[in-house]
Amino acid sequence: MIGRSFCAVGAGIAAFFRDLMHGVFRILRRVRRVLVTPIRLRGDIARRVEREWHSAANVSGFAKFKAVCRIFIALFLSENGIFASFFRYAVPVLCCAFLYSVVRYGTSLEYSIAVTFNGTPIGIIAEEEDYTAAEEIVRKRLSYTEDEYDMQFQRGMQLTVSRSEDEILTPAQLADRMLRNAEIELIDGWGVYRNDEFLGAVADTKPIQDALMEQLNDYYEELEGTADDLHYADSITYEKGTYLAENLTDAKKIAKQLTAVTESTKTYYALADDTIYSVAMRFSTTIDRLRELNPDLPEILSFNKQVTVPVRQHALPIVFTKTVNTHTFVDFDTIRTETNRLPVGKTKVTVRGIKGERRNTVEVSYTDGTETGRTLLHSEILSLPQDEEISVGTYSPKPASTATMLAGTGQFAWPLNGGYISDVFISNRNHRGLDIAAPTGTEIYAAEDGIVTVATMQSSYGNYVKIDHQTGYETLYAHCSLLLVSAGDEVERGQIIALVGSTGHSTGPHLHFEVRLNGLNYNPADYLRVNVD
Repeated sequence: MIGRSFCAVGAGIAAFFRDLMHGVFRILRRVRRVLVTPIRLRGDIARRVEREWHSAANVSGFAKFKAVCRIFIALFLSENGIFASFFRYAVPVLCCAFLYSVVRYGTSLEYSIAVTFNGTPIGIIAEEEDYTAAEEIVRKRLSYTEDEYDMQFQRGMQLTVSRSEDEILTPAQLADRMLRNAEIELIDGWGVYRNDEFLGAVADTKPIQDALMEQLNDYYEELEGTADDLHYADSITYEKGTYLAENLTDAKKIAKQLTAVTESTKTYYALADDTIYSVAMRFSTTIDRLRELNPDLPEILSFNKQVTVPVRQHALPIVFTKTVNTHTFVDFDTIRTETNRLPVGKTKVTVRGIKGERRNTVEVSYTDGTETGRTLLHSEILSLPQDEEISVGTYSPKPASTATMLAGTGQFAWPLNGGYISDVFISNRNHRGLDIAAPTGTEIYAAEDGIVTVATMQSSYGNYVKIDHQTGYETLYAHCSLLLVSAGDEVERGQIIALVGSTGHSTGPHLHFEVRLNGLNYNPADYLRVNVD
């Protein structure tokens, strides 16, 4: 079954390709006829002309003339002659070339828009958006008055070819012509704008420009030439055009308005590193002026210190920058290292950190003399910081065995690095302390913060240390092989103060540990808490 299906598919494919090739051959034969027929016809014409020519050579008179006419007709006027061939092939090509030239010429032309306003031609613009912009300008100029003008905007636009002598109007020029076309009293002058705010129309802008320039020059001289890029924060622009007559304003009045200055004071809260000098620089004033406003002001200011500072506000805020050199500190890194020479929770600075120093070139921005921002231009390291090293205790004093369990208050720490209890408080020898046996040289720790009052040798205690904890409590550490503190030393809980030994009345290396309150001995086990939590 499957074999028969494959045979059917194969037969279908073969039939398809057979029909396809048949069609291709038919097309090729048709193309051949189209291409060969003119050639064959022209060959027939050529043979016919040749016969007529030979016939004309053997006759004379009118017969020869007729033969020449037939030759002419065959060559030029027959269906496949030169003229027919020219009109058949050359004319379409020439028409296409002509059409191309017309299109190219048309696209190379520049076009503009002729505008009529309320029926009156007023000029030519480059694009339709210019009219919209001009209409907006007219509406804004009409809004600069308390009167209401019902101005009709009936426009007409027509596309036209631009000529070299045509004047293409800008939106502002078109707005002027639109206003002149309205029945409104107008003047030609300069509109004065602060940013986008219309201040008035003036006949001459020179008084305003002179007043503004004079104010900037005076301000620059007050800064003693230290300012860079001195300018107004707001933009003052002048637009020449046609304005409503009632908008005409005295230029000196506008100049006075723009150069007005008000003097006042405000309260400044000092930053962490502020000094009287940095505050004076921040507000572009002098030390004397600050002291005049703040008679008791110190040179170094505390954080959040209230300082009265002068403030001068210009109607047009003046912006300038200064380039200054400042010195700042470079923070050091802190390296923390664990050590078993300190108990858990205790730290000790082993190397003090030292800050580095950096010199910065800074561009400081001011508005009306008040600092508004800083931009770092260049920075140079003068000295590198030195890292601070801190040792972090990891050792937790405890007995050598977890079987040693004491459930006291924990007011005092286990005083040995290991060890075990070899004799308890008030034994049969009237023992007034707790003996903790440990190998010679084992570290002994202070059980609590305090001051060493005794560090000496005694016949019974041997080498011993006594610490006053400033709360009525004292602790005593006896039979030491070596004392590591002296009388008068301040010690911290967990600090190494001595090493285990067997000096004095002792039968073996151990620590005799006592706890005293107001001179009376108490059981140390009541103050130690180990292996029970």
